[in-house]
Amino acid sequence: MHYSERLLGYIKRAEQTTQAAKEHVLRDHGITPAQQSAMAILSDHDGITAAELARKCAVTPQTMNSTLGRLEKRGLVERRPHPMHGTLIEVRLTAAGRELFDRADTHVATLDTNLAAELSSQEKSELKRLLTRVSDTAQQIIAPPESSRTSAG
Repeated sequence: MHYSERLLGYIKRAEQTTQAAKEHVLRDHGITPAQQSAMAILSDHDGITAAELARKCAVTPQTMNSTLGRLEKRGLVERRPHPMHGTLIEVRLTAAGRELFDRADTHVATLDTNLAAELSSQEKSELKRLLTRVSDTAQQIIAPPESSRTSAG
């Protein structure tokens, strides 16, 4: 099969163009897709650690600390010691961060709706199901379940 027909190419093109559209939408809000993703997780999990946030965003802790540093300088997030476990640092959206996230997320939700406008609800469900299967398969290649690793040895 020619490389231009491989599934990986279609997935990469879709990822690149949808991320470019997301960057375009977020530009007016002064945040990047990575910052918006971190703020989205924080909007649901206020007070988690930077390490946990990095895992949920699928980035390294170093990358997350850089992202948080930029958000913190703008007053959009704050880091403070956990009240019971002083060695843990909680990350929270500030009021300004929550307000900015809410405004930006409205535009991201509109983008999501527009991207799916040409798909029926059945096609959207099928696309999500198929992409989940591809992601799950890729994850098993990266990190096979423990039972697969021990039985193969």
